[in-house]
Amino acid sequence: MKKLKNVWLFLSFILMVAGMASCSTEDPTGVEVSRDDIIGNWQVTANDYENVVEGEGSGNYVGQKLVVKDDGTATFFGKQYTWKLDGKTLTLSGTHNMRIEVRILNYEGDVIEAAYTCYFLSEDYEDSGHFTFKRV
Repeated sequence: MKKLKNVWLFLSFILMVAGMASCSTEDPTGVEVSRDDIIGNWQVTANDYENVVEGEGSGNYVGQKLVVKDDGTATFFGKQYTWKLDGKTLTLSGTHNMRIEVRILNYEGDVIEAAYTCYFLSEDYEDSGHFTFKRV
């Protein structure tokens, strides 16, 4: 019986080590980017979002442009924003009661993968999802 207990302990240890080894080393909270990394013209190439409106589906933001300017202003969805970068998060704020926080999950070459949360301040409502941007 004692040998069986030792076998189970050994197997448990092996499963634990295998489980830890299979975990991704990618940081799910984001990657740090510099100001120079994000300044430029970006286009949404893929997206998904949580609060889907009836009749709309994933991908309806594909083709939208994000223009991040050196002067601290940005244009997204045809609206003007001011922006700030806090390491992993780009925050767009505007006068139209909306704030968008974009957490940079991955940045390679001319492609940014990001999670976003859009806060509609006057309506006490938020939407979230993921964008993939390509520098254009």
